[in-house]
Amino acid sequence: MNKKILTILTGTMLTASVGFAAPLTDLQQGDSTIGYNHYNLSVYGEDLNDDSFYLEHALSDKVILGLERNSYAYSGYSAKTTDIYAHYKLDPNFRLMLGNRDYDEGSKVFYGIGASTNLGPRLDGYASVTTNSLATEWQTGLNYQLTDQTALHLGYKSYKEDDTDTADGVGFGINYTF
Repeated sequence: MNKKILTILTGTMLTASVGFAAPLTDLQQGDSTIGYNHYNLSVYGEDLNDDSFYLEHALSDKVILGLERNSYAYSGYSAKTTDIYAHYKLDPNFRLMLGNRDYDEGSKVFYGIGASTNLGPRLDGYASVTTNSLATEWQTGLNYQLTDQTALHLGYKSYKEDDTDTADGVGFGINYTF
């Protein structure tokens, strides 16, 4: 039932105004943001901790470059991925994404779409989906602007590699724009 509600919410956001990883943020030319996210995902009936740090910079009104490092850990298993990516804003709310994810065993190019919309004073909603030849990931969430430079994030993430169970769950984070 909850997954159906989240799917409807995601579809609504995409239709109303429409990342591989970091939550979508609205950066203006010359702005940079640094952030941290923690997701408690569930896979194979076990908890999987996903911690990530990211840095993004808006080169122009339309182009954002980013770097993200993810660390995954559960029951004696650990892995790391590094994403280098670009977002191209088609308009203020809709963007295309292209990047490269470096896995422990190699790297894969990924692509996707993302959308964000203002839901109220200091509150934005977003949804994104990315894919490559190995996996598909989608996210939906909320960003709450605490100050002009600091925002909190609450989101839902789903990650599925070919021939494996889906890792999904909720997470939270914080970012600082300078």
